[in-house]
Amino acid sequence: MYQLILIPIIVGALTQAIKLIIDGIPNNFTWQHLISDYGGMPSAHTAFVASLATVVGLTEGLNSAVFAVALVLLAIVIRDAVGFRREIGHNAVFTNVVAQVVFKNLPPMTKQKIEFLNEEMGHSVVEVAAGLIIGGALSVMLYFLFLLII
Repeated sequence: MYQLILIPIIVGALTQAIKLIIDGIPNNFTWQHLISDYGGMPSAHTAFVASLATVVGLTEGLNSAVFAVALVLLAIVIRDAVGFRREIGHNAVFTNVVAQVVFKNLPPMTKQKIEFLNEEMGHSVVEVAAGLIIGGALSVMLYFLFLLII
């Protein structure tokens, strides 16, 4: 039963590392890229929950109630990533543009204190699909690897 928790954690960490390589390092690496997941390729949230659903399906069976719950959770995470959080990102872009216009006549010292909203919120369908594939594939590999070890 330990694999129900361990495998999704490993998959989530590996997916964040992949995202760090793809998004973080080319765009001026910071450690915040490793711990934040507001957008980018691939979706670590999707990979994490896809991993959970995959491992639950492998251990409990595809006909189990707990697998159904895991699938519903996966659907909610995907909907949130491509819907709600993505819309927040679009609104942040608009808000930042408006703020630049409104505050353009402020003294330079005051402008430096203004913090703009993070515009990288949510995921594209491709980023979520990549997270779904990575989460499922890594989980299957790790699940059978753990079976071989133990």
